[in-house]
This record gives sequence, C-alpha cells and structure tokens, in this order.
Amino acid sequence: IGADERVQVTATESFPFSAVAYLELEDSFGVVFASCTATFIGPDALLTAGHCLWDAELEDWGAEHIRVVPGKDGGFEPFGSQYASDWWVPDQYALSGSPDWDWGVIKLPNGLLSDATGWLSVTVAPTEALEDPEFFPTIVGYPGDKPEGTMWGLIRSAFLAVEEFTLYYDIDTAPGQSGSAIWSAADGPYLGLVVGIHSHGSSVNSGARIDRELMEDLLAACEAMDCSIDEVEAPDPPEPYPYHSFAVAIARD
Repeated sequence: IGADERVQVTATESFPFSAVAYLELEDSFGVVFASCTATFIGPDALLTAGHCLWDAELEDWGAEHIRVVPGKDGGFEPFGSQYASDWWVPDQYALSGSPDWDWGVIKLPNGLLSDATGWLSVTVAPTEALEDPEFFPTIVGYPGDKPEGTMWGLIRSAFLAVEEFTLYYDIDTAPGQSGSAIWSAADGPYLGLVVGIHSHGSSVNSGARIDRELMEDLLAACEAMDCSIDEVEAPDPPEPYPYHSFAVAIARD
C-alpha cells in the first residue's frame, strides 16, 4: 500500500517472533507447492488462514502434508520443525470458500516446539479497545516477495476501520503472509494478544476479527482434534502508550 514499509525481523529466536511459524505446504509427493504463515496460540495449536489449508475451487485439502517451522530465518531453523498431525477449517469455508470464514487451526502431535517458542494468547476484544488510536495492530509473517523463509512485519498506530466481523488496515503484506495473527504491540493490557487473522490483501488489507463466534469455532476445532488454545478474557481498553518498534522485545506477562 504505497511504499513498502515492512521491516525484516532478524531476532526470530526471541519471543514473540519465535511463536510465528513458516508453513511449507507439500503435495502427496512431498513437493512444496506453497507457503503460508501461522502463529502458535497454544502448546500444540497454530492459527492460520483457511485458504492455506483448504482449496475452495478444488473442494479438497490443498496440502497432503504441512511442515511447521517456527522462527525460520532463511535457511536457519532455530527450533527445528514438525509436521502437522491434523488441521481444520470451518464448514462454511469448506462449502463456499467465503472470505467471511477464512481461518483455520493446525494441530501438532505434541508441545515439543512450543516448549521452546512459547505462544500468543487469543482474546475477543471489544470494539472500544480495537478502535483505540494507539492499539498498534501488528502483523508479522513470511511474505513470498522477500527472500525465501525470511520474517517481515509492520506496526501501525491504529486500524483503518473496525467492523463487526472484519478488521481493515494499511499494514503492508504480500502473499505468504496469509494466516498471520493480528496482535497488539501497545505496551498495555493488550500487549501480544491476538485479535484477528490476516487473510486478504488489496488497496486496503483485511482480516477476520476474532469475535465470540469465531472463538467458539476455534475452541470446537481443538476439542475435535484434541489440541489446546490459550484463550484469555479481554482486559480493559488500553491507555495511550508511546510507539514501540521491532527493536523492543515484547514479553508476555
């Protein structure tokens, strides 16, 4: 959107960037045909976009295998990798491919990776909080227009618009960043909390807002797949705080 202002993240071993994962989507022959981004939201669960997991045109699972590589930095894979043991998209997305339902959950076989990477918590944020002029929405992921497997991100001071089911923003993205979590970098009660999933790029970029219904879908997915999501109750709206760059490490409470 205008000049590309994304910043490369090189401290991929540091939290919260360690919780951001590169997804390699493989066909039945083990050939990588696409990539996406996902974010740990529990010890064995990652949040991503539905179109990373399901091909609405072919009406089938797009990938036969999904390799999850947290904190990847080019050829450097500081935490190793695991193959997903299961994945899920909403029935509404599988049936229609509607962008209104474009999210999914990946399950890993265990918590070995997250023991080292940590994970971000997910919350249903009220409109008042999301419309705060210093909420500092953040998207970090693996764009396909940058050197392969490198992590890039950008913080803006506020969303362009907050609607009932959708968040709009002028955070620069590119294909490959689909599935990136939308979280707050404000040094306040929403610091590091995931409030949306990036899924669409255009003259204005957008992603699904995590409302109560979407949260219940995520929890139901993990109940079916036997995984765990770290949901937290929405805190009070944040007070204004100064801008924080990627040079500042973001730590969980």
